[in-house]
Amino acid sequence: MESYHGTSSANAAALTSGVIDVTLGGGELGRGFYSGEHLHEAKAWAFHTSGDRTSNVVKLATEDDQVEALDLKLMDAGSAGLARYRIRTAGETRTFVFGHDMIWSPIVGSEKVSGDQYKWESDTSALLLNDSARTTREVV
Repeated sequence: MESYHGTSSANAAALTSGVIDVTLGGGELGRGFYSGEHLHEAKAWAFHTSGDRTSNVVKLATEDDQVEALDLKLMDAGSAGLARYRIRTAGETRTFVFGHDMIWSPIVGSEKVSGDQYKWESDTSALLLNDSARTTREVV
């Protein structure tokens, strides 16, 4: 499975060394490290949040069986949209966790679904993302 994480150029370089921390980030589905299926979405996010135009995305590649072995929560657009509403209303975009290793859902922060996002939220998922034998990390 390949996914992309948009950030600043400085953070992208640091993340390739295996220092992904699932407790630092936050977003529409709460606390976690977010990546997505599309490079262009990650590039747009990185530019919007950091202003950096280059070297601002980390490409993560993990074998499918490693991801499938995680405790996954799969969400459709309706359930993800409802969760997003509840999390935002409660002011928990940087604290809420579902209690799974990874949440797989559509990006629901806009009128149309533009792709899938992956919210890595457990220590188990952090170990997978930071293990160079199981996940490659490169700046793109």
